[in-house]
Amino acid sequence: MGGHTIEFYYDISCPFAYIASTKIEALASRTGANLIWRPVLLGAIYRATSAPQGAAGSASDVFNATKKAVSGRAFQRTIKRHGIDHNDPPKHPVKTTAALRLLYFVNRNQRPALTKALFRAYWVEGKNVSDQQVLIDVVQRSGIKEVEAVVNAIKNGSTESQSQRKQLEESTDLAVKRGAPGVPSFWISDEVWTDNDGKRKQGRLYWGQDRMQFLEAVLHAMNEGKDGAQLGRISRPLQSLIPHSARSSTVPDGQEVKLEFWYDFSSPWAFLGWTQLDRLQRKYGSRLHIEMKPFLLGILFREIGAPNTPMSAISEQKRNYTRLDHLDWCRWWNAVNQQEGNSDKQIDFYWADKFPIRTPTVLRAVLVEPKLVTPLYRGCWEQNLDMSSDEVVQTVIDKAGFDGRKILAQASSDQYKKALRALTQEAKQIGLCGVPSYRVSRRSSGQSWKQAGDLVWGQDELAVVVDLISGASGSDVASVLPIDGSNQRCSKL
Repeated sequence: MGGHTIEFYYDISCPFAYIASTKIEALASRTGANLIWRPVLLGAIYRATSAPQGAAGSASDVFNATKKAVSGRAFQRTIKRHGIDHNDPPKHPVKTTAALRLLYFVNRNQRPALTKALFRAYWVEGKNVSDQQVLIDVVQRSGIKEVEAVVNAIKNGSTESQSQRKQLEESTDLAVKRGAPGVPSFWISDEVWTDNDGKRKQGRLYWGQDRMQFLEAVLHAMNEGKDGAQLGRISRPLQSLIPHSARSSTVPDGQEVKLEFWYDFSSPWAFLGWTQLDRLQRKYGSRLHIEMKPFLLGILFREIGAPNTPMSAISEQKRNYTRLDHLDWCRWWNAVNQQEGNSDKQIDFYWADKFPIRTPTVLRAVLVEPKLVTPLYRGCWEQNLDMSSDEVVQTVIDKAGFDGRKILAQASSDQYKKALRALTQEAKQIGLCGVPSYRVSRRSSGQSWKQAGDLVWGQDELAVVVDLISGASGSDVASVLPIDGSNQRCSKL
């Protein structure tokens, strides 16, 4: 035993935990980390954190129809990009309490193999893992030791004794205490970091299979005697930790690509997505055409049945983690920028004191003068200005070298009001559920634009956007190159 320790929190009923279970051992191997598998009750986490969920116990049940459709297609794309077996179970969610207690009955060394067998039974074979006979069949096919003793224990109820109940409850309570809003979650006890209030802490939780690059980057940094604030100085290129499916990193020969970036200044996540557009333009050059598509997010939310401020509709636990997650992305993109020569301005993000930001004026202003996107975005999310005030907006525009009074007068005309309404309606028609959203189209010489792949929602899915620009389908299997140079499959969303 050596190196740092990862504690992996999961429930068999979570498809994203299933994805993480196919990647976590390779990540631990690449970083020399010790891995502890900790089953937890996802439903109990939801109850303890007052998380909204449907009557069936699934968090996605409360999504509006548009978000559910976008998220469902994104999940299918993720499964394909990972290249892992998956079939929608005939019933979901299925109660997993007995299966999770069983995992605490077997020896810790046997837990990984049995966990994988249970995940396969649920997410590939469509088995009801709450059924005793199913559990017996899974144990017999799992390859663990002392199968007969474990089977007998299932039959006589020993796998659900007070000891197993207590261990499961304690792990679940610990996940909640450490800040997990759900699973999969990963705890690094050795990480020393600074929270949103500037306090130094030890021990850090990461949530989501699509955040495992943060986990790996921090482990590489600690192995080199650095901390999470020094990710830009680690020897491993951060971009190599994010798997891609495209065979090259250029626009295919003989083609042009159009990238539509759908945004509203009111979103701190769209701000992060915007910070990466210049890097994409440098990477792909003149054959990539980036088209900015501003629209009224609040109007879209109202029309598709989403809350006007999504942060207010989630649990406090998830809200706290979301702010921390945003900080992680700022750290990540700043570190990438540092490794690539500081070609862009560092992100100096500040959570706006007045939120949500009222944005119709600034959105219409960039329709009048597209060059205002940069100063207006920085005013919203770096300088903490009151961008709901026309006077403040006019000052920002003036400082950017334009006539603020004239631009705001034009922005208030019917022409630009209609243009913004039309873009908002288009956003609804093409199926957007939030920002940032991306749509990639390609064309060969003399041809018309043709959409490539599906819409992509979220700046955390930029790897999919990059693959689409580079000629991949968006659902091709992606891979990451481990330190030893072998080509193992290890993919992300």
